[in-house]
Amino acid sequence: MKKAIIGSLCLIFLTSPAARLLGCTIVMAFKNGMILYGNNEDWNNPGRRVIFIPASTRFYGRIIFGFKNELVQGGMNDQGLVLDLNAVRPTGWTPDKDKASFRGHFMMYILGTCATVAEAKSFFQKYNIPDLERLRIPIADRTGASMVVEYGRGNVQFVERRTWYQIATNFIMSNIKNRDYPCWRYKTADSILKRANNLNVELIRDVLDACKQTGKNKTVYSNIYDLKRGIIHVYNQSDFTNPVILNLAEELKKGPRNLSLAELFTR
Repeated sequence: MKKAIIGSLCLIFLTSPAARLLGCTIVMAFKNGMILYGNNEDWNNPGRRVIFIPASTRFYGRIIFGFKNELVQGGMNDQGLVLDLNAVRPTGWTPDKDKASFRGHFMMYILGTCATVAEAKSFFQKYNIPDLERLRIPIADRTGASMVVEYGRGNVQFVERRTWYQIATNFIMSNIKNRDYPCWRYKTADSILKRANNLNVELIRDVLDACKQTGKNKTVYSNIYDLKRGIIHVYNQSDFTNPVILNLAEELKKGPRNLSLAELFTR
């Protein structure tokens, strides 16, 4: 595993996404040798960005999706690790006196240095991450492992999948008893997935389409990552009929770039 502090790439992490409690649906699915990760990004920010960062001697190559004033919302690295965020209400997070405080942008660090869910879990076991006061982090890798990192019941929790898929929306799952989850998007995604016989991009697209939002905090972009193949399907403004399909390895060969997401759809 590559180890280093990201330095100039440690962007300031703004916690305003936590106010967007109406949005962001994430699905991680693993079946018949296919591993897919889908997300809806729901917000009223028009400044959508996509950043390509090629590998270096110290860090993995990666693609980052986010916004002009909050560059990192999620992404995938060239090892097949994917992560994103769910905003949540204040969790009551407090630091663990036995852990060091991480200095830097934890998402950039994980994507730059972690190849597996197990490595990401070790990171959270080692460091205090204050952003868990307002966020939970769904993570998956190309081996088929997945988890959601969250703060519940007074501790950092690693919520792992119980079946061939895992859904993450905007509530602390470890605080909920009897699986009575308070989110229509979670219930909608679960209803579609539990009836499915096969896993493919079309299934995840249909889940994201069914869970999209309109109005002020609408779905502004969506992604479906194929973790084994390194392929990303990108959808803009809830248009699930005209994706841009990116091959991460080929895109990283073009060098570092910081683009508006709309530019992907005009190439």
